[in-house]
Amino acid sequence: MRRTRLAVVVTATVTLLVACSSGDSTGARSAAGSCAPGVTSDSVKVGLLYPDTGVMAAQFTGFRAGVNARFGAQNAAGGVGGRKILYGWQDDQSDPRGNLQGARELVAQNAFAVVQYSAASQQSIEYLDSAGVPVVGVADQPGWGQHPNTFSVTFANQTGQSTTTLGDFVRQQGGTKAALAISFLSETARLYADGVSASLRHAGIGVVTQDVDTTNTADVAQKIIASGADTIIAAAPLDLYTGVLAAAVSAGHPFKVAVSVVSYDPRLLAPYGHQLAGSYAQLSFAALERDRPVQRRFLRAMAAYSPEVSPPGQQSAIDGWLSADLFIRGLQTQQGCPTRASYIKGLRAVNGYDADGMMVNKINFATDQGKLDLCYDFVRVAASGDRFDVISPQPFCGERIGAAQ
Repeated sequence: MRRTRLAVVVTATVTLLVACSSGDSTGARSAAGSCAPGVTSDSVKVGLLYPDTGVMAAQFTGFRAGVNARFGAQNAAGGVGGRKILYGWQDDQSDPRGNLQGARELVAQNAFAVVQYSAASQQSIEYLDSAGVPVVGVADQPGWGQHPNTFSVTFANQTGQSTTTLGDFVRQQGGTKAALAISFLSETARLYADGVSASLRHAGIGVVTQDVDTTNTADVAQKIIASGADTIIAAAPLDLYTGVLAAAVSAGHPFKVAVSVVSYDPRLLAPYGHQLAGSYAQLSFAALERDRPVQRRFLRAMAAYSPEVSPPGQQSAIDGWLSADLFIRGLQTQQGCPTRASYIKGLRAVNGYDADGMMVNKINFATDQGKLDLCYDFVRVAASGDRFDVISPQPFCGERIGAAQ
């Protein structure tokens, strides 16, 4: 059974007033027209869509907590334009059909916009575009770059595109031949593999690909070692990744460079720190170890509004905070009573967005839609296995290669 929730951050009880579009007499109606669904004189309702259950749920566990923390902090400061932010949420069950159904239900519940992070959004973004509903969050499909209503805090995968960033980084660390250990459970994973392969080959690094969906750790390790690869890039479950690392060490063939897309999480250090020692993670946001003011605000807000997530610095929680922050930035472009169309127009005009330094790329939403991120922060698990170390004083940046440069 699909789970539906309505969350109200900061206040314990909030009474929804009559929507502006139904004749609100408080003066909140703007000269541009009536309020949109979900907007009242003192609140705006957002729909949150992500996989709380299903095969992909584990990597999204902190997303709603990060959203809750950012909205909570904003509401405590008075909201946006005098409006508090409320949200309802839907579990897409890690399934494209569930994602579409969740989007339909949120729209039926009068969500003004949808904040989304999933691995199955391809159908919902088509539907939400046709409904004129703004979508903000983390892009998982190329379609996010093809619709006027979609806004992402990061763009890592796009058909026919890549960047030099990862390949140059691997070459700088001494890698010469890379094995891609990829779990091809989604189209996102295939796009990731294509982009990584192009980046590595552009840097002169040979590539072999190992599909790990139905293969055990010993088989994967044996095949990679036999290939002569000195580098492993993994988009696969962490237990398989760490098992391959351990098997390579046992075989006297430790990797020069090892990168995992799911290893930046402080919860992993206790059970996996020893196996992960020396392993890298590639981040589209600034590593918390940089201790910037905005990151300290994030940690305080997580403690105040989402204390159940501990430690708070989980990658999905950061993605939730950033997605909520981007929604807020769009509201800040509005005057009076916003409509969905005016919100989309206002956020599309935002330039230089980086969530107060929480992100490593500055986004111009008028020109950067659908273009891959150029810069990443790289961290490495310390030899002691108990912390992450930032690799360089500044994020590592490259150039675009492929169809859109």
